Amino acid sequence: MRRIVLNRAGILASLLLVLAAASVAASKDTILWKPVPDAILQVDARAPKIWNVYQAGKKFDPLLLQLDNRYLVIYVRAMQVYEIKPELLTHKGENLLWREADKPDKPVATSDWNTKDVGSALRILVKLADEGRTIDIQIPQMVDLQRGIY
Repeated sequence: MRRIVLNRAGILASLLLVLAAASVAASKDTILWKPVPDAILQVDARAPKIWNVYQAGKKFDPLLLQLDNRYLVIYVRAMQVYEIKPELLTHKGENLLWREADKPDKPVATSDWNTKDVGSALRILVKLADEGRTIDIQIPQMVDLQRGIY
């Protein structure tokens, strides 16, 4: 009887370890998007009615752009934009969760990339080539008080 209890306990412990490892692996693949306060967005030199810009942690790359019910993941350094389906995002309060493994195979066609530090903000300009729409995102930068610069 004692052997059976020990074997069951060992199997249960092994199963818990496997589940814990799987959840850690899944969480590494999951991006938590947080809204960027004070971000500025213009599409074709006009402010859209319904929009939001999200970033993963304190990084500005990648960015998630919400335009009404459309979501675009913008990889700034790689100069790629992917359109993702809204149902692939999970709402967690004002934040969003997304599994990067759900990224589409092909990016949206883009051109005219320009990323600039404009002092108090990082400005990202990109043109969606097939639509002819220009997206202008400005992400506020924190002031480095020790060096007195942005």
